[in-house]
Order: sequence, then structure tokens, then C-alpha cells
Amino acid sequence: MATVLNDMKITPLSDALGAEVTGINAADLDEDTFARLRDAYHENIVLVVRDQHLTPAEQTAFARRFGEIQYHINKEYLMPGQPEVLILSTEIKDGKNVGVPDAGSDWHSDHSYVDQPTGYTLLHAIKVPKDGGDTEWTNMVAAYETLPDDMKTRLEGLVGIHSFNRLKNPRISVPVLHGHDEEYYKRSPPDSFHPLVRTHPHTGRKALYLSPRFTIGIKDLDEADAQALLDELFAHIRNRDLVYRHRWNVGDLLLWDNRTTIHLACLGVPEGQHRRMHRTTVLGEIPV
Repeated sequence: MATVLNDMKITPLSDALGAEVTGINAADLDEDTFARLRDAYHENIVLVVRDQHLTPAEQTAFARRFGEIQYHINKEYLMPGQPEVLILSTEIKDGKNVGVPDAGSDWHSDHSYVDQPTGYTLLHAIKVPKDGGDTEWTNMVAAYETLPDDMKTRLEGLVGIHSFNRLKNPRISVPVLHGHDEEYYKRSPPDSFHPLVRTHPHTGRKALYLSPRFTIGIKDLDEADAQALLDELFAHIRNRDLVYRHRWNVGDLLLWDNRTTIHLACLGVPEGQHRRMHRTTVLGEIPV
């Protein structure tokens, strides 16, 4: 039987952002319940849907209700037989990583390094460690709204330069896993260009759209001035009042809106413990 609207309960998670959703089966939602869930998604930026035990096919079908699937550039860890799902995992089998072991280790918005970035991300907790492995999200709507008026004016019309290639970004390190992997860097698409302030297509709210991981410069701005401005903005979004930190449970299905948040995998999973997540992303629109 499909979940009906009266079964669903939505509870705020923090002052910064986020809401907890209980009482639903994401694999079987009627249209009214899904519409309310989608509205809550836009309102709260991050949803924690508890007690979900979806097969990869069910997760993919649920993701498709939000739009077109976006496939990850890292094809090595796409799930065999279900390539819509990217495996994130600290597990090792036969001496090889089962999934991406260090995904999200720098603050970012998914796929901002392409012309048409991710709209929505869905991450399903399959295995969680006893220690470590948390994830954090920053409210980029609130980050924009708390800027001084003169900074908001300064940002009007400015376009950020986004790059997948870590070698172009002096603010981040290069993991040992990729340090000398020429094939990894050959995957890098051409740089993309997006407004530093974008408008959400459904809510009309403005949000900062930049990240330490992917934003490497500002188009048509002197390099020194561009880097100084980025440093100032990155310092601003480090405000902990803007952040929700999530401690995972098996069965958590996390949904976040990449137009209005950046996120960070806190890592720190001890040796001998394992974390496995199944990720699906939904294509967004060209930012404006």
C-alpha cells in the first residue's frame, strides 16, 4: 500500500537547515505525499528520511521522480547492473576499493564543475561505522542573506570558475589515491562558469554558489582580486551557525538540494570499521 499524506511526519532538525521525515516508504509514495515531500525538500534544503531499506533499483526509481538521472564522472565505482548508483565505501575486496573511499572530503556542491550541475542528491546508508563518517551541510541561502549589503552588491553579475581538476586548486590537497594517477586527471571536463549568486528555480530564493573544492577563480576579474574575494566568501561560509552535522544510522536516506547547500564528508572511519553508501544524483538546470 502506498504511503499516504497523513502518515508522513516532518520535524525540523536544526536551526541551520534540515528536517527529519518519518512514516513513509520512499519506494511507494502516492502523488500527494510525494508533492509534499518535494516541497519540504525545497523548504528545508536537506531531508533525513528515516528507516528506508531500498534496493538500488528502488532508489533509482525514487530519484527519477525528481528528474533525469545524472551519471558520475567516476565510472569505476558505478554499481554493476545499476549504473545510476555510485558506491561510496571504505570497504576493500581483493586488495581494491569497493567504492569511492574519500568522496566529499572537501566542501562542495555536486557536479558544479559541469555546465549543468546536480539538482538533487540522494544518499542511502547501507553500512555505518561505530565511529566517524559524519556528513555536514551548510545553508547557502542563509550564507547569502547574512552578507552585508555592500557585498551583495559587489557580487551582482560575478561568475565563478569551477574545475574538477585538483591540480588547478591550491586550496585543497591531492589525495594519495590520485596523486600520480594520470587517468584520473584526464577525466576532468573543461572548466564551467556559474554565477556566484544563483536563484532557486522553485522557491526564488537566492543562494551563494561556490565551494572550496571546485571554485578556483572569478571570470573577468583580476586574479589577485578574485582570490581575495573568494577567501573572504569562504571565510564567511565557515560560520558554524550555518551548518547541520549528521550522524548516520543504517537506513537513513539523505536528500539534499545542491542549489542551496554545500556539503562535506567528515571521514575519520577507523581501520576495521566500514561505511557504505549508495548515491544517486538528479540533473539540475543551468544556474542563473
